[in-house]
Amino acid sequence: MFRKMRRFKQQVSEAECIDILKSTKRGVLSVIGDDGYPYGMPINHYYCEEDGKIYFHGAKAGHKIDAIKACDKASYCVYNDGFRKEGD
Repeated sequence: MFRKMRRFKQQVSEAECIDILKSTKRGVLSVIGDDGYPYGMPINHYYCEEDGKIYFHGAKAGHKIDAIKACDKASYCVYNDGFRKEGD
């Protein structure tokens, strides 16, 4: 489920999102961890243009997998270097 952005002028296009996914190899995967607390972890990813999916590097067992099995709701955030005007 995608939520509509409040500051829509800052929204990037789908093509820009794909470029960021292809050029940035790390992000933060956030899941619901023990006792309902958020659990975020830096993780490597690979974006496959052929199927439009994001693949994560990691073990097939552990806290991350347990949390995903317990609740499939998750958030993944990647970001590029950003933009800042000179003097800001």
